[in-house]
Amino acid sequence: MANQGSMGTERPRSWTDLPMEMLSFIAIKLPLLELLSFRGTCKDFRSASSTATAAIESSKKPWLLFHKSGDSKFVIYNENKTYNREIPDIAGAVCLASYQGWLLLHKDNTMFFFSPFSLSKIPLPKFPKPQIQGHVGAFSNAPTSKTCIVSIINPIDSPWFEINMISKGGNTWTQHKVPGYYGSNLNVTGATYDNKGETFYYMFGEKSVLGFSVKDKIGTKYNIVEGSTTRKDTEYLPYFYYENMFPKKKIKLEDDEYVDVCGLTYENKNSKSIVYLKEAVNVSETKTRMCKAVWIQPWFYEASKDLQW
Repeated sequence: MANQGSMGTERPRSWTDLPMEMLSFIAIKLPLLELLSFRGTCKDFRSASSTATAAIESSKKPWLLFHKSGDSKFVIYNENKTYNREIPDIAGAVCLASYQGWLLLHKDNTMFFFSPFSLSKIPLPKFPKPQIQGHVGAFSNAPTSKTCIVSIINPIDSPWFEINMISKGGNTWTQHKVPGYYGSNLNVTGATYDNKGETFYYMFGEKSVLGFSVKDKIGTKYNIVEGSTTRKDTEYLPYFYYENMFPKKKIKLEDDEYVDVCGLTYENKNSKSIVYLKEAVNVSETKTRMCKAVWIQPWFYEASKDLQW
């Protein structure tokens, strides 16, 4: 007589029994929301996904974080879906820059980096200016990189600009005063960094750009010329820029609401960097409630709570 069960089938293997290498391979292939769900399954899944960043979505269109005044929730828009999430760390904060899934924020007289998907936070040394109205920032790499440089520009006295910079590990900001010669309109509409040229670029209106060399500490003004030209001395911007990207048809505003939108820089694998310029939507004297929005890449970073600059 045969032993009971000798001819039976093998027991199905549980997902939790999969080798760590296989779990890591799966995690790396997941888009952001699926990755967050994967990480919440168990300790092994979380450990296996420590290097996953949801980079599969990095070349797609950025997401938009939208926040109404007085509401504790942020609405997250991607191309196809809408999500709600509590993100108290950035409620009431002013966003200065967005790059590689990190936001550069100012809140309660403090400056810090924040990843809204992992809730990781990296405090920066005290910024030399108590007010940041009119300031726009950019950073060269993710703040976890040893080569990260932060630059924040603001008009101080027409036609001059003040650029404050700090490098990874630095304790104090370095100030540079740069002549702009842009007339009376000193509104900064965007900023980005070109790693190849080691230069920050700051955009003003539709036709003017200020380049600031990190190596030489020299500012150079450029005028944007539309159409093609055959001049030999013509230089081309190392990025593409887009304006008025806020999805007005998708997001409904109340009669008294307007929106302050922070732009971003992101890399497209098939082209130069792409810059979304900052914008103000529905601004008028009758609009009294300000909503905030920021464009962001859907990247995830596994990071400890005690990250240091």
